[in-house]
Amino acid sequence: MDVYSEQSRRAKSPQGYVEVSTGRERLLKNMKIEPPKKQIEMEKAIIMAVDCIKKKCTNEKPLILHSVRVGFKLKELNQPKEVVIAGILHDLVEDTDCTISQIKRKFGQKVASLVSACSCPYQKNDKDRWLKFLNKIERAGKRAIFIKLADANDNLPYTELIKDQAYLKRILWKHQMVVEKLKPKMKNYQIFKEYYKNYKKMLRKLKTE
Repeated sequence: MDVYSEQSRRAKSPQGYVEVSTGRERLLKNMKIEPPKKQIEMEKAIIMAVDCIKKKCTNEKPLILHSVRVGFKLKELNQPKEVVIAGILHDLVEDTDCTISQIKRKFGQKVASLVSACSCPYQKNDKDRWLKFLNKIERAGKRAIFIKLADANDNLPYTELIKDQAYLKRILWKHQMVVEKLKPKMKNYQIFKEYYKNYKKMLRKLKTE
């Protein structure tokens, strides 16, 4: 018997039972053969992210893996090509020497605009900076919001590594603001539901530690 078939389960819902995808099914869906042009663009974005991060990176987390996961999560959610590409590149302007102009030259205005919307420029007042950033993402529209939610969801596990309590408190506040600001528009979308579930799970885990 295929071991993966044992991992598949059926969840009860008001309408009856619905099939829950296994990890392998999600992986196969995410890695399905795409049109060559889309594959080439995604690969170009990954190469650009790797090159920029290798030259200079101010982010302590494994940013290459994070960037690729965010892009593939957006692909899994059937987001348009420019959203997937922007998801892969979303941290480059903040954390490397990459510029919006470079991104525009390689991938066009749509991708550059999404990356710009998802880039949070430095400001001394961190709380004010974060609220302005979330307002900017809201104004940019749902595609930018999808990128931010995929990014925030992928960042949640890193909270377990934070030892400094003041910094942890700041990060938790940021996640709380993401939930409060984006919930009204996004509460019915899969990406928000997944992020919110993982956010609550993280809070419960932190309380028990």
